Amino acid sequence: MKKFLLITTILLISACQDVDDNRPLLSNSKKKQPVIIVNPNRHLNIAEFWIDQLQKPDEIIMNTNEIEQLNNDTAYKKGKLTYFKDINKRYTAQWIKEKLLKNFNGLKSRVSYISDDNKISGAFYKEIKKNMNLNGFSNKNITTRYALAVNYSNQKIIPTEEVLLKRKNQIYFDRNQNSALDIATPVAILHTSVDGAWHYGIGPSSSGWVRDQDIAFGERQEILNYLTSKKFIITTSAKSPLLIAGKYHDYLRMGVRLPYIMSIDDMMMVLVPTRDEKGNLVLSNATVKTLHTHKGYLPYTQKNILTQAFKFLHMPYGWGGMYGEQDCSKFLQEIYATTGLRIPRNSASQSKMGNAQVELNNFNKNSRHQELNKWGKAGVSILHLKGHIVLYIGNYKGEPFIIHTVWGGSSRHYALGRTAVTSLNFNGYLGKIDRITNLSFK
Repeated sequence: MKKFLLITTILLISACQDVDDNRPLLSNSKKKQPVIIVNPNRHLNIAEFWIDQLQKPDEIIMNTNEIEQLNNDTAYKKGKLTYFKDINKRYTAQWIKEKLLKNFNGLKSRVSYISDDNKISGAFYKEIKKNMNLNGFSNKNITTRYALAVNYSNQKIIPTEEVLLKRKNQIYFDRNQNSALDIATPVAILHTSVDGAWHYGIGPSSSGWVRDQDIAFGERQEILNYLTSKKFIITTSAKSPLLIAGKYHDYLRMGVRLPYIMSIDDMMMVLVPTRDEKGNLVLSNATVKTLHTHKGYLPYTQKNILTQAFKFLHMPYGWGGMYGEQDCSKFLQEIYATTGLRIPRNSASQSKMGNAQVELNNFNKNSRHQELNKWGKAGVSILHLKGHIVLYIGNYKGEPFIIHTVWGGSSRHYALGRTAVTSLNFNGYLGKIDRITNLSFK
């Protein structure tokens, strides 16, 4: 029996090493082409392949207290997260107005087209600005209202559903899409549009306009109690169907925390926010499949992070959460949220978390590789390059590999537009990474 197991192991290792080409499969054609197969070696797309290379895959990277400490550092020292409990009860009208105008003018300077490829007119901006209700502040100090998202909600820079493009035909990049909020995300509402269809509010890691129909207003303490429930589940699938009264309601992305009520057969009963006909918060029972959840947070280990990351493999890219998907930074946010680690919304801020960072700007390509071999830790190290961030998963045949949600077009091939395992040499990334960040204290 032992002999058989040994032979099987040798055959598997040999199979994994048969393929030398670890780059996207492309023909020699000079024409631009799609990448159907990213890794000719099929084993590179399995989490366990990378987990088996780890010496201590189940070792705790940070315990609960250390994670809380890093979260607090990100919130209070770096100012990149907002805890619901810290939301001010009042904000000055001047501060809100300045923020709204800054966002409006910033977007206006960056976009030129609407999704039908028509040039954005001055009349369009005039109408939007009018609806923003900038002259509608009746007092110098505005009292905060509190809400929870009741379904998947797009968060916009200005209050419109129009897709606003930087260039013609870039329909995949709505520059007005700031982020997307999952069910049960808290929002501090500071302002409302003239038509009442939009509210401007502060979320945990970003601020923007959300549709009135997507949120429910409640009392501060009620929402705080909901968010801090001691019994809770965390969603561990890329998408988990949520049922209310046995009927499909919406889906939850990975890392959503919900108060836990009880287990029923293969389902978990949880508490979710809904709204009544007046937009007031009603907490309702709902169910989600047990296999999509974990009671409490997952332990922060290399094995758990890699396992969670590979659940996104081949899933579509979604700029700012467009179409219910995720981009490079949201991909990382969702993975680490399963452990209770809260990381900022954008890639630059994520790469500056904590103090375990290695700056690479002054290194050449070979030196960057050496630094990564020295400091990189699979499932713990995130690598930043301009406009992008990736998760390091280990080395294969001396070459560093990553998993990332990537647009990833080039002169040779069309955009991948999905979550993929690639060599760090994909599109020349190794020569472009400027920072290694280890999400740990070591």
